[in-house]
Amino acid sequence: MAINMDLLGPKKGEEETFAIEDLVFSTQVALQQAMKRHGVTNKELSERLGMSPARVSQVFSTNGPNLTLKTIARIAHALGEDFEFVRKHEAQRTLPEERAKGFMPVVLQWNNRLTPASWVERAANTSGNRKRDLAA
Repeated sequence: MAINMDLLGPKKGEEETFAIEDLVFSTQVALQQAMKRHGVTNKELSERLGMSPARVSQVFSTNGPNLTLKTIARIAHALGEDFEFVRKHEAQRTLPEERAKGFMPVVLQWNNRLTPASWVERAANTSGNRKRDLAA
């Protein structure tokens, strides 16, 4: 998850606090996404972990207690997920151009005027004549 550092980044002297909150938030989001993928509710997770539902709610609260790596690992295991601690800059991210290639078969299937050779990738709003492009 990219953050616009100019708008939402730390102010001078708050870099450490910002780094901590950023890691906590991204961890909470990753765990919530795993729960959603597996269709697991807070109540179900609390049963799997042997925790109270209130404690599970605290895990995902902005004012909740600090999560240990052991607690994060227990939650991931209960969800059947494997997480790895990776530096953001080392995380492999799909570039927009690479993601666009995945749409090509779908677009070509539903538009008989296009051929694989006519599939041209370009950044948004870079074409010369906007009205002509909208009319096409």
